[in-house]
Amino acid sequence: MTVTREEMRNLRLQFTHQMHDYIMNTGDENIYAVWMTEGIPDCPSEEDFEYFADDPSEFRELCELFGQLVCKDEFENY
Repeated sequence: MTVTREEMRNLRLQFTHQMHDYIMNTGDENIYAVWMTEGIPDCPSEEDFEYFADDPSEFRELCELFGQLVCKDEFENY
């Protein structure tokens, strides 16, 4: 099964929304602050999400940031 560029972009867009939702539900103001300054801005528009979905390099960097913040949150909760 081959995935088209448009399908891949849509998957990146969906995952970008999911990462943002996860971060917003951590309840950690420090994580929010980093996410909003280095990742997706506060009160993002759909265009903000599309920016990351449209640029695979930016998406990769956002995923790396997400991973760092999720690991930080997980380690601090144990």
